[in-house]
Amino acid sequence: MKIAFNTLPLATEHKNRGIGYYTKNLLRELEADNSLDIVKFTDNKELNRDIKLVHYPWFDLFFRSLPLLSKLPTIVSIHDVMPLLFPQNYPVGIKGRINNFLQKIALNRCSYVITDSECSKKDIIKFLKIEKDKIAVIPLAAGEEFGILKDTQLIHIKRKYNLPDHFLLYVGDANWVKNLPFLIQGFKELISIPKFQNYKLVLVGGVFLKNVENIDHPELASLKQANRLIKENGLEKLIVRPGQLNTQELIAFYNLATVYIQPSFYEGFGLTVLEAMSCGAPVLCSNTASLPEVGGRAAIYFDPKSLDRFVKILSEVLENKSLQYKLSKLGLEQSKKFSWKQTAEKTKEVYIKAINL
Repeated sequence: MKIAFNTLPLATEHKNRGIGYYTKNLLRELEADNSLDIVKFTDNKELNRDIKLVHYPWFDLFFRSLPLLSKLPTIVSIHDVMPLLFPQNYPVGIKGRINNFLQKIALNRCSYVITDSECSKKDIIKFLKIEKDKIAVIPLAAGEEFGILKDTQLIHIKRKYNLPDHFLLYVGDANWVKNLPFLIQGFKELISIPKFQNYKLVLVGGVFLKNVENIDHPELASLKQANRLIKENGLEKLIVRPGQLNTQELIAFYNLATVYIQPSFYEGFGLTVLEAMSCGAPVLCSNTASLPEVGGRAAIYFDPKSLDRFVKILSEVLENKSLQYKLSKLGLEQSKKFSWKQTAEKTKEVYIKAINL
């Protein structure tokens, strides 16, 4: 079965983001399936008559990522429709609106849509008017390399980055939906409690090292606010910003963290939650969108708008070593429910259904 798979995300700014991660991992597993002949392409002109189906592993709401006309059965992966849920935080110009109109036309001509969570499926039905029977929910997974490391493997990273014995960890971007000012405020409140004054907050991501103060862009407003809170409250020495880590370093950070925190207002999936669980980190995350689907019973949840309640929950977890141990064990079990092999197998099932339509 010859399948054309669009690899453009691996050659663009998506390469080091969630879409690139999805494309790379899914493609690797599909290529390992001997029943599939995967033809990689970046331009639709490269497609030929031998192709049975085309898969676009991402969908852009405001740029032309799908062809309007296609003679082949087409699958598209839509990870979330966040800009449609929160339009006030994602301003769009006239060109973007025109592209969105054309993208919707192209989308309705696709055979199936793949998405990461039941939450995203509901949003796609509501905002893009796709029939529910045309949407397949196929979860993502942490990479197989994410796991428990030996102490000897952790010492080097701890020394290299001068990490404390106790720290809270966040990994990811810093746009509005990630709710970083909330996390900074919560950390400030936490360390005002004497027993937690030795804790630090670690923010992993290249964005945290960027000088954005003189850049006027709406997507940077949340990061600017977080930076102001850090400066105004004298937290500079208590917040560690190591920048973008390689995979092995990131795994070590997850292993070393006292707790991992995901304070997002919304996540289409929440991959970092699974990565943290795979490495034994106790997880606290917001009770919104897809995060309860991913975390299941293995995480402790909080309202991302209730600061007092968050600080109370966080302090209770930090005080309770047996609870941390329990969360770590539950997280390891939860993470085993997800794998890229399973993601690829379910994706192949969609391919077969589309070809047989």
